[in-house]
Amino acid sequence: MKARVKWVENACLVAEAGSGHGVVIDGAPEIGGRNLGVRPMEMMLMGLGGCTAMDVLSMLKKQRQNVTDCVIEVEGTRRDEHPKVFTEIHVHYIITGRDLKESLVKRAVDLSAETYCSVSQMLGKAAKITHDYETVEER
Repeated sequence: MKARVKWVENACLVAEAGSGHGVVIDGAPEIGGRNLGVRPMEMMLMGLGGCTAMDVLSMLKKQRQNVTDCVIEVEGTRRDEHPKVFTEIHVHYIITGRDLKESLVKRAVDLSAETYCSVSQMLGKAAKITHDYETVEER
């Protein structure tokens, strides 16, 4: 797995993954950025949300759960001093569907958070990660 990051100007960068997909990274105006893209630490939370969402959706699909929507809300708290790493991260899953079995949703969330999500396992070395979920019955 590879990535390439190229400086554009000021605090703006363009990152390209080995898969060929790219994203703009930029800083806040107070450090010379123009607010054109995500911040690097925001991208870490987005990666966590994406990784765990893929796990949970895959497991629920295999269990024949009728999922119609999935939203992952990730919130991180960082240290005040440098390095400003995450110290706590909370992941909230909102799984919407028809006739979802609560026990299967809980198991999928727990397995992703505790075993399968590579990003969670990596970030968990530096930060305390907690999670919860809610299911919403689609009408």
